[in-house]
Amino acid sequence: NIEFLGRIDHQVKIRGFRIELGEIEAVLSSHPHVRQAVVIATEDTAQTKRLVAYAVSEKENLSSQQLREFLQQQLPAYMVPSAFVILDTLPLTPNGKVDRNALPAPDGDIERVREYVAPRTEIEQILANIWQELLLIERVSIHDNFFELGGHSLLAVRLVSQIEKQFSLHLPLATLFQSSTIEQLAIFISADPATGKLWSPLVPIQLKGSLPPFFCVAGGGGNVMYFHELAQCLGKDRPFYGLQAQGLDGETQPLESVEEIASQYIKAIETVQQVGPYFLGGHSFGGKVAFEMAQQLQRKGQVAYLTILDTTAPVSQLDRLDDPSNRDHAESICDAAVIVEELIGKNLSISYEDITALTLDEQVSYFKQRLEMVGFLPPQTDIKLVRGFLQVFRVQGQINYAPLDTSTVPITLFRAQETDSQQENSSDLFQDLAWGWNQFSDREVEIYTVPGSHISMMTKPHVQVLAQQLQKSLNKAQKHQLETSNAQTTEK
Repeated sequence: NIEFLGRIDHQVKIRGFRIELGEIEAVLSSHPHVRQAVVIATEDTAQTKRLVAYAVSEKENLSSQQLREFLQQQLPAYMVPSAFVILDTLPLTPNGKVDRNALPAPDGDIERVREYVAPRTEIEQILANIWQELLLIERVSIHDNFFELGGHSLLAVRLVSQIEKQFSLHLPLATLFQSSTIEQLAIFISADPATGKLWSPLVPIQLKGSLPPFFCVAGGGGNVMYFHELAQCLGKDRPFYGLQAQGLDGETQPLESVEEIASQYIKAIETVQQVGPYFLGGHSFGGKVAFEMAQQLQRKGQVAYLTILDTTAPVSQLDRLDDPSNRDHAESICDAAVIVEELIGKNLSISYEDITALTLDEQVSYFKQRLEMVGFLPPQTDIKLVRGFLQVFRVQGQINYAPLDTSTVPITLFRAQETDSQQENSSDLFQDLAWGWNQFSDREVEIYTVPGSHISMMTKPHVQVLAQQLQKSLNKAQKHQLETSNAQTTEK
């Protein structure tokens, strides 16, 4: 029998990233007013790991916010601790080493640039209690931002689930983009918004900026929540809108063709930008939808840019070795489980043999139970959240899309560096650098390879490289579009 006691090198894994705590300690110790620093990983009740930093300061009024900003300038976001504790001295063992077990738990009293404002209403107090439990902090101001306090897309799922239990209100995850403080969220809940508006396909993720907005279509499962980090890394001068699938509410039926989805999304983006030129993109399945949107819009000459994020060109189902339209519900759920496992960094232990004999409702319930068992969903979460994701994922996986025309819009393809070896060998498309997109474009496809896998390329630290290259590509397309427009004006 082997008992695993842990690592002696203080390496931990958080949200799928391996982190050497000593690296964070070294950077924190380089702060001019920090004499000593220690970083540890703690677990909450849902077994979610968080980083906590302890510092001995040479400056009396050194704040947690100053330390956080110092680390944010030198480390990727996933390596910045969610809590800071400033001590007079570090506890030591009898032989003079830092006693990590004796370090005090963070009291959660966050140093703020904004003034602390306590909850004023019953709704604000309930929300504050939820935030405190999820973010492991003792006191939350109604003006604090969920994402600035360490919230991320995985915690957002648990937050929305808790809100649903408390207020019987079925909210999309995307609500947090525009209502990211307790005050905003309380106003939103009090307003009792219409369900149809809640689940609009167009989701404003980042509204600031003077540059043309970027419209990006979500991949399999149709949820735009994972675009948060990409929008953030593109900067505050580039408005960013996500396009999410119909059916995520677990009640309405998902659209069953790429053409229908593209048409719906075009109507949605025209509500914020009536005419082009449009800058479009899509990840995974969303890349094919973005291509079809460009097809429909190019007839009006309104597309300036189209980027495909890690997906192959459309092919006939007859050319596929594995036709997804023939898969049953159990196979689709197993495929969805693989994606979710990579996103949350936990094994759901779902096998085809375990669920194939169950009814569809039982399969969905089983999937939900597994998410609850690993602590991703709180107990008694409304099953609509899970059903909506699974039904959109299955319908999208069955769609056969055959474009009618080639694109007159230049195509830019971003490929993930870590391509699945089995996937590479399964199709001739993967032997082509452009993954088949050249046959659908009247000019050569521009190709970039970015670090990460199909999923991790969209998360930090890899998404920072993607965003940097994407921003250059967008700026290049914008410059070309302006030059073309000026030339046409001169000719007239």
